[in-house]
Amino acid sequence: MRKRLVSTTSLLLLATSLCYAQGHTLEEADHMIMILIIIVIALIGLGIYSLHYNRNISRRNEQMQRILTVLNEYRELVGDEVLTLDEQEEALKKKLQKPEKAKAVQKDEKPNFSVMMDARVNKEKPFTDPDFDHDALVKFMGVSDETFCKLVPRYKEPGRTLDYINSLRAEYAAKILMDHSDYSPEDIARMCGFRNTAAYISAFKFAFGITPTEYLSSMSQMFKKKEK
Repeated sequence: MRKRLVSTTSLLLLATSLCYAQGHTLEEADHMIMILIIIVIALIGLGIYSLHYNRNISRRNEQMQRILTVLNEYRELVGDEVLTLDEQEEALKKKLQKPEKAKAVQKDEKPNFSVMMDARVNKEKPFTDPDFDHDALVKFMGVSDETFCKLVPRYKEPGRTLDYINSLRAEYAAKILMDHSDYSPEDIARMCGFRNTAAYISAFKFAFGITPTEYLSSMSQMFKKKEK
């Protein structure tokens, strides 16, 4: 910033000297310097806007990369050469099972419950019911509210549980849009368990940082680039 100020000041002094050297009147020199100042300010403004625009583009690309990673994992799960959902869940259960000697140690109980909850909720998709909330999730997992809050303390507050449920709905919406971009916002909201379109758009933007419309536009541009 200091370098820019020094450069600008030097440029203005040089312009002033040239004006006087060429015999311009003081009024003419002032006009020319004023025009030069306006040009410099405009260039600085353009530079700031360009920096801000590039940052937004970089963030947008990072968000799209995150979304594409999630969707690619989804496509792998539903592919012909991979395990079915039941097989995936069974494999996950076996992976999380502890040896007989280690059953007395309960250190991994919380993360295991959280992983199993994610797997089961994503498989059965109970969140497509608009009434699916904190209490419904606790009942769905077959535990008491007290036990649930101990196993997943970050969802102790119903509001945070609802954020989690809405994030699952948003991810499901992104997966649907990938294969059915012609579906209306109302259809997507209804299919994913949102009570209205506004709630759907708000949750989607909260989860991915962009609206469903921006998501579709970015996906369309990416596919066009790949086709070229």
